[in-house]
Formats: sequence, C-alpha cells, structure tokens
Amino acid sequence: MTMISKYRLKKRIKNFLIFYVIVCILFVASYTLSRYVETSQGVSGIEVAKFNVSVNDENIRDGKPVLFNFSETSKIASRKVAPNNNGYFAFTINPEGTEVSLEYEIKFMLDELDEDFKLEYFTVNDSETHYEITNGNLIKNDLLLPTTETGFVDDDKIDIKVYWSWNEKEDIINPDINDYENKNIEVIVIVKQKIN
Repeated sequence: MTMISKYRLKKRIKNFLIFYVIVCILFVASYTLSRYVETSQGVSGIEVAKFNVSVNDENIRDGKPVLFNFSETSKIASRKVAPNNNGYFAFTINPEGTEVSLEYEIKFMLDELDEDFKLEYFTVNDSETHYEITNGNLIKNDLLLPTTETGFVDDDKIDIKVYWSWNEKEDIINPDINDYENKNIEVIVIVKQKIN
C-alpha cells in the first residue's frame, strides 16, 4: 500500500468515526431532551345569566300596564279613591330568578293630577324613611347579587308604598253629577342590570 492510500484510508476511518460519534450524540441527546406529551381538547360551556323581573306579578318584558294594589278601607270601595280621604297604593318589584346585580329607578309623572290630589311620599320595604315625591322624582337603589347560586330569591322582593291624599276644598253640591274624572297616575319603573 502506498503512502497516499494509507493516508486516505486513515482519513476515511477518521471521518467515519467522527460521523458515527455525532450520530450517537444526537441519538442520546434526543432521548435526554424528550418528554411526555399528551393533548387534551374540550369545550367549556358558558351560560348566560338570567334576567327575570316582574312588577306586581307582571313580567316587565311584556310591556303590560301594572295595576296598583290600593290600601283596603271600609270607607271606599276597593281600588277607588274619594275626596277628602287618604291612603296608599303599592307595587312590588320581584327579581326572583335574576342572576345579575340590578338597579331600579322609579319616576312619578304628576302633570295630570290636580292640585287637590297629592302623592305625599313613598316608602321602600316598610322602612321608616319617607321619600318625597316631586314631578319626575327619581330614586335609585342598588340590589346586590345574593350569595346563592340561583341568584335572587323570593325574599328579595322590593315593596313600594305610595301614600296619597285628596283634600277637596269645595263641597260637591250634587253628588249625582260626575264632577270628577278618573285620575291617571303614571309611575315609571325601570329595572336594569347594574354595571360595575
């Protein structure tokens, strides 16, 4: 064998050994860097919170007029008012089943009432606090979402009582004549989700 052949053979053996060592290192390195890998795929269900509010058992989404509950008295027929009397009418806001925090507004529109018939004040949940009534009067109260998983419950009802008086200054000369027209009292109740 010539010197050049021996040199080439050594070079080939050397290159083969280098290549073999590199392949072995890569093979061992790939096992040391490997890890367990699994993939899980699923769907997370997101439910939308319910909004269910009624005023005197009428769902506010229906847009029907609400009939007030008038105080019972032996002096006047049921759901009627008469001169020189007083009493109250009531309504209940019931958020049972609602799953978001709420706020409500109450507006009294007094433009059509005559000066002898007055809405004096109102109370919330029979508290001793009296809220004055003026035209467009507005009260806001926050209702916080209860800690129950089902949202508001029946005990979270809000009872509003509006006290009225009719102090007629003139005597009715002939009671058979209908001097008085029915009175319309527009009360606007707005219930909406409280944001932040």
